[in-house]
Amino acid sequence: MLGKKEIKRIVKEALKYSKADQIEVTVFNDDQALTRFANNYIHQNVRESNTNISVRVAFGKKIGSASTNSLDRKRIKETVAWADRIAQFQRENDDFKMFPKVKPDAYRSVKAMLKPTIAFGPMQRAHAVAEIVDVASKYSLMCYGSVSNGSGEIGIGNSSGTFAYAVCGDIFCNIVMTGANSTGYVQTGTRDVNEISFYKLAETAALKAVNSADPVKLSPGSYTTIFEPLAAREFVDFMGYYAFNGKAYEEGRSFLSGKLGKKIVDPRITISDEPFKKCAFSFPFDFEGVPKRKRILIENGIARNVVYDSLTATRARTRSTGHALSAPNPFGPIPMHMVMHGGDRDVAQMINETEKGILVTRFHYTNIIDPHTLTFTGMTRDGTFLIENGVITKGVKNFRFTENIIECFNRVEGISKKARLVASEPGYGARFATGTVIPTLKIKDFTFTGVTQF
Repeated sequence: MLGKKEIKRIVKEALKYSKADQIEVTVFNDDQALTRFANNYIHQNVRESNTNISVRVAFGKKIGSASTNSLDRKRIKETVAWADRIAQFQRENDDFKMFPKVKPDAYRSVKAMLKPTIAFGPMQRAHAVAEIVDVASKYSLMCYGSVSNGSGEIGIGNSSGTFAYAVCGDIFCNIVMTGANSTGYVQTGTRDVNEISFYKLAETAALKAVNSADPVKLSPGSYTTIFEPLAAREFVDFMGYYAFNGKAYEEGRSFLSGKLGKKIVDPRITISDEPFKKCAFSFPFDFEGVPKRKRILIENGIARNVVYDSLTATRARTRSTGHALSAPNPFGPIPMHMVMHGGDRDVAQMINETEKGILVTRFHYTNIIDPHTLTFTGMTRDGTFLIENGVITKGVKNFRFTENIIECFNRVEGISKKARLVASEPGYGARFATGTVIPTLKIKDFTFTGVTQF
């Protein structure tokens, strides 16, 4: 860790180098490690540390940006000069007014890094994998997946006087269990490693693989379908990217354009962005240093709000809602702490009330077909089951689907009481955990368009 004092020094030094009217400097320092396993043994153990310094400058309304991962003063000065130079060749951005000005006492204190999670080293990750392998061996399965943990610190400062600093940490685990002709999957992510039982996670994935063995083939068609949180989160995440995005909304590309204040989905659905949810990945500010705050997006089926960064807020003649991504960002702002509120059903009750239907563990290779209408496609994977007369009876071969998210949310038959955090996979970039808190959903007449061979 560089520490707040050192990051503040780097930011102040970089601010002095620019000839621009305004400048913003972001320092992202992270340290992360991963233990990966396949065929019931560990085959990779790696660790990475990196520091990225991103500079954004403005000459009037011309904006340029550049970055470096060197802490050498000469390289930082060169990076600022590159940003200055790049800005000279840009068109004026009419949406730019100024980099956000935030008072130091505007930030909420958030405990986003716990020492046991950061101290979870290679031997502890190896022991976690050993527990997973023991479960795989118990059921004569093969397991694949990873255990990774890491920390990050972010400092953001600009010529308007803003300086924001925070640290965060997390641990993530995903497990695939495979049999002769079936698979099972589970994943989890959290700030607190003590919340994870690797053995119980492995049991969940193993039982999905065992219970879906020798899957039967069903015809494509419309089925009452129950989506566990891993699958259900993708409905909401696509809405985050394309519907609640303030840039898409202001440009008329969002499904919500012209619909705020109107009922768009079932009144049982409420979706909010909650950056301080205890069970999720709390964080105090966005990547422009603007404080985060709770924002209702859909309330009892009625579209209420979208989210903004400083550029889109200027266009909308409002204030940033604290949803800026790291610059440069041509995509626009998105909510990163989405929560769908729970309903009044137990999952067992939802299954028991289903005469014939499908239970989906998760999706694979989902893509948006039409961002404006929120039509998407993908496949089921790693545990797709048939429900008959209120009982899960057997595994079925995976389906391909094409559906419309808004139409699905108007055919909701049940929402579970409990919602859980589904963490986004860390990927290959800097360590910054995000996730969606989502209940299990039951949707009538979900359309499956094809059947796979496995």
